[in-house]
Amino acid sequence: MRRVVSTQRRTTDFGMRVTLMKRTLLCASALALGAGSAMAGGLDRSGQSVLAIFDANNTTSVSFGHVMPSVTGEDAAGNDYDVGEDYQQYGFSYTNQINEQFNYSLIFDQPYGADVDYNNNPATSALGGTFADLNSRALTFVGRYKVTDRFSVFAGIKAEQVNAEVGLNGTAYRTPIALGAAAATANNTFGTSNITPQLLGANAGLAGAAAQAQAAGVLDSFLPPVPVGGGATAPASAVLANQTNGALTNFFPTGGYRFEMEDDTRPGYLIGAAYEIPDIALRFAATYHFEIEHKADTTERLLGQTIRDEVEYVTPQSLNLEFQTGIAEGTLLTAGYRWTEFSAVDVVPTALGADLVNLEDSHRYTLGVGRQFNDKFAGSITLIYEPEGDSDTVSPLGPTDGQFGVTLGMRYVNGPFNISGGINYTKLGDADAGVQDVAVASFEDNSVVGIGFKAQMNF
Repeated sequence: MRRVVSTQRRTTDFGMRVTLMKRTLLCASALALGAGSAMAGGLDRSGQSVLAIFDANNTTSVSFGHVMPSVTGEDAAGNDYDVGEDYQQYGFSYTNQINEQFNYSLIFDQPYGADVDYNNNPATSALGGTFADLNSRALTFVGRYKVTDRFSVFAGIKAEQVNAEVGLNGTAYRTPIALGAAAATANNTFGTSNITPQLLGANAGLAGAAAQAQAAGVLDSFLPPVPVGGGATAPASAVLANQTNGALTNFFPTGGYRFEMEDDTRPGYLIGAAYEIPDIALRFAATYHFEIEHKADTTERLLGQTIRDEVEYVTPQSLNLEFQTGIAEGTLLTAGYRWTEFSAVDVVPTALGADLVNLEDSHRYTLGVGRQFNDKFAGSITLIYEPEGDSDTVSPLGPTDGQFGVTLGMRYVNGPFNISGGINYTKLGDADAGVQDVAVASFEDNSVVGIGFKAQMNF
């Protein structure tokens, strides 16, 4: 009789520990959705996790995050910049099962974004008038098949929508963009491809008198004289010099360079697998998101001209590795890694003729601990790290390099309903913003604060 009672007690205690592990797991994995993804690498926003597929059956969740960056810098002329714009993140998921072996989730997230604005005078600052506004939305259906009690595979299809608006302005952008536009016009006029922006700049006197004379000689060696009326002609170099200086003069009055990319919605796919030991709340999940090809209508405005065309680009492939395990009664350890191939993302508009994105791959590491305090409350702490890139300069549209952050979270459970809240503080890495690999502004001692909330109901 004593032996039976002892066995029952051990079984009950073990079941209580497993229940505590599962609740702690929910706390540690859910709190960082809005707060912990603040200013992720490149254009990353949501992290594209599909862990909702492991929620209890018939579970609905909604999430909200508000992110407040402080990104300030200074250029060589002494202009101060405060470019970080607040933004919000929204998410939704619903999980249910078809049978004991197959369940599914419907997930809405905002995978990519950018909100940067250099609110300075373009004519007197290196980057004044430069801005970026990128928005995205994705609706994903994920199905999961349990091969065994411990091993499962999953796959999904998504609809992803992206749009963007970008402005490039300021003294750092004026010369390269105006010269590029002048070179494109000149090559089209003369039916050649030998007129480079560098050659036009030297011909216009930007590099001194000696370089101007040499460039004029080169141009006149392969370009015919240009009719100027009344049967007279002028050297091509003189005509091109006037046109180039006109482009430089008109760059600021015409608003610099503006780019608009219309909404484009395309399908995407993901696959993954997971290994679990439920008794100790252990799970290792790997998710691969395939690259998505987009093609969008565009409008460019440059030097008083409006150019309508289209652009082809991709949103990047990525890999998420997500791990968790119970390490003590009521205590859960979590870890994660995300790789995103931003180096494959090239957005090259017709008139600009250069890549608007120009980012390195992103590597993001997380490590966290969740703790169940009682039947109602649990808490978590998560560390987030992204290493610096290899380039000496970064894009002015994302003037930070690497980060280290911490997220603190709490969760309250009341029957089938629970609500989570978290706050994140991230120290952003110092960086030099560059145009054509030349540093034009320095950004130091920056940070970002994010808050996030998530409500979940199991029906």
